Amino acid sequence: MSQRILIVGAGAVGLVYARHLELGGAEVALYVKEKYAAEAQAGFTLYPLNARKGTRARLEGCAVLTSPVEVAEQSWDQVWLCISSTALRGAWLDPFLEALGEDTTLVCLQPGLDSMSYLGERFPLERLVMGMIGLISYQAPLPGYEEPAEPGVAYWFPPLSPSPFSGPKPRRDAVVAGLRAGGCPAKAVEDASVSGALGSAVLMPHLCALEHCDWKMDALRKSDALAAASAASQEALEIVRVEAGRARPCLRHAVRPFVLRLVISAAPSLLPLPFEDYMRYHFTKVGDQTRFMMGRYIERGRALDLPVRALESLLAKLPELATVAG
Repeated sequence: MSQRILIVGAGAVGLVYARHLELGGAEVALYVKEKYAAEAQAGFTLYPLNARKGTRARLEGCAVLTSPVEVAEQSWDQVWLCISSTALRGAWLDPFLEALGEDTTLVCLQPGLDSMSYLGERFPLERLVMGMIGLISYQAPLPGYEEPAEPGVAYWFPPLSPSPFSGPKPRRDAVVAGLRAGGCPAKAVEDASVSGALGSAVLMPHLCALEHCDWKMDALRKSDALAAASAASQEALEIVRVEAGRARPCLRHAVRPFVLRLVISAAPSLLPLPFEDYMRYHFTKVGDQTRFMMGRYIERGRALDLPVRALESLLAKLPELATVAG
């Protein structure tokens, strides 16, 4: 009997996991806001960049749900939260979780230690699987590019970077097996929440620095913002380490300006996508999540009496986001 899986959020990440879970034999449905229901019912075009150039795929025929009442009317083996950390904290979550069955596995992809504790207050931890997004995906074509001609989601699985998942073994293994069966790289790990939190502690300050440099990699490489991001990452890593009760991670040695300059120089030529334009488009879209997580590092650092000066300085340089009606 195939797994029945509900994907919350029909964005660039959710659609990729939905496609590969369906390829693996699952019966997949989408949970979206009512205003997006017609679009979801029409189906989506996807462009797997690991395949031959020009390869095009379709995700269609999925059931589309828009309310907790509809969710409660059916049983689900897995429910995937493919939304941002800020969206997770909306008023919709509690009634949605109440609509899930007593044996449903909840899969959380939001970065940071906060997400697990936030969900743990609302959902049994023995049914929670934590994961990290191990792919790059975006709405194509990017602004300023003509390809592909038909709008869709382009995505790429980086080499040696399977999506990691942790949690109760049978539930975690079912998630990993379902993805692998559909051709999506995935692996089981001891604690994806800590790994993800450490990775985010490096990523978020550097996103702030890159935004400060107008999303230009060369400008970041040559500016003082890179050193500022490195210092802020060291602070964030220490905050995560102390909260998680772990030894100092080896990752801290890689977060040095001279190492990052090498990475910045090499990255655009190694990726099968317009890297700067992707970074600008995607991380502007989820800029509220970046700011939220930077604020949480500062808040937790102060509570733990740890240094946060570099984090504060970097966050203060970012412009406030305009409020967009949802």
